[in-house]
Amino acid sequence: MVRSGAWMMAIGAAVLLLWLVVAKDAEEPRCGFERMSPGDFCSSRKSGPRSYEESKRNASTVASGMLLVGGTLTAGGALLLVGGRVSERLSVPRARMRDRRRSRAAARTPRARLVRKIRSTKVPVATRGCSPREVDALIDRIIAGLENRGPAVRAGASSGGITIRPSFTITSPGLDTAAIDKFFAELDEAMDRL
Repeated sequence: MVRSGAWMMAIGAAVLLLWLVVAKDAEEPRCGFERMSPGDFCSSRKSGPRSYEESKRNASTVASGMLLVGGTLTAGGALLLVGGRVSERLSVPRARMRDRRRSRAAARTPRARLVRKIRSTKVPVATRGCSPREVDALIDRIIAGLENRGPAVRAGASSGGITIRPSFTITSPGLDTAAIDKFFAELDEAMDRL
């Protein structure tokens, strides 16, 4: 829009410059390159003989048309230029609003609620338990899959009706093993409902 406005203004300015030349001819008409005087006639192959008054009237008509076209193009180009600048300045807030609406809508999906629940879950620490780093790595992969930032990952894989849980390194201190098993069992059930 800005580029179109600049082109329109440039063309309009060129037409207005030509209008200055033609307006001068409306005051003092020409025959070829020579200025005419009252009572002179100009003869051409295209239009035939023309009097000084006819030449002046024709030049005046052309000048007023050029003024109208040049002024319209210049004003329209200025409006497009200003409108484009305003639109560019408003496009960032519009994009932010659109992104906020999308994120609000995405936050209400079952997957988003599940991700919030996963992030808010606190697992107690025990004297001996699962490695927090390994558990966090698996949870991060599960969340990435739920948010479509990576492949879908499950905490437990079913094989012949038996759920196989990942094995974590036992550290001291670590995350309570029973709490981790319960958390992943509930997570699998919740993922089955999605």
